Amino acid sequence: MWPKSITAFFGGLALSVSIMLSLYLLIPLAIDVKLLIGLIAGFLIWVGAMVYYFSYNSAKASGLACIKLLLISVAVNAFLFLTK
Repeated sequence: MWPKSITAFFGGLALSVSIMLSLYLLIPLAIDVKLLIGLIAGFLIWVGAMVYYFSYNSAKASGLACIKLLLISVAVNAFLFLTK
């Protein structure tokens, strides 16, 4: 149970940060509004990702699902970063 919990915690955190970076690069608002949206939405994404990853039967399956989604999010971030 602990390996699955640790994977869900850190995997959800990494995915939340990565998705919020994409959102930060896309939203054309003032910096303070971006930070507020990032704080609220980032926490909700983190909690949702932790629940999703914790629903797997093993830590290995949870880690593989985390890596797949994280690679997609990193690719989107790289594309957005390079096109700006």
